[in-house]
Amino acid sequence: MAGGGGEQDLNLVPYMDIMVNLIMFMLVVTAYIIELRQAPVLAPSYVSGPNDGASEKPKPYLTVAIGTKGFAVLGSGGDVPGVELNRQGGKYPLEELTQLLRNYKSQYVLAENMVLTADGSVPYSDLIATMDAARTDASGPLFPGVTLGLAVQ
Repeated sequence: MAGGGGEQDLNLVPYMDIMVNLIMFMLVVTAYIIELRQAPVLAPSYVSGPNDGASEKPKPYLTVAIGTKGFAVLGSGGDVPGVELNRQGGKYPLEELTQLLRNYKSQYVLAENMVLTADGSVPYSDLIATMDAARTDASGPLFPGVTLGLAVQ
């Protein structure tokens, strides 16, 4: 018998070289393809004291709380009445919230910022959708400044 039939080791070096190159290529491509967007959020500001003796009453602001049952819109200072909007068919009533905020904006003199709080079980996508519904609608900006607050239970 010519050639003999001894065992030979399988050479994995070319296979490993291809795999390492593919992994490096995918890491580099993914870094450029994936674009993370950040929603601009305002941090609460602190005032150090009265400004030159002028006691100007601050404008009331709205707080929108997102819970498992729906939305609760609360006003500061007692001037703006609170309203609850319940979920309908498992979905948050975003259009109703936008309309309510538009009505409040036209009826009351409110601050341009609002506070948005959410229950820990609310999905992130619903939080962002609520933020988008509160910022603007077809007729223009509503509350472009959104401050995220902590929901205390």
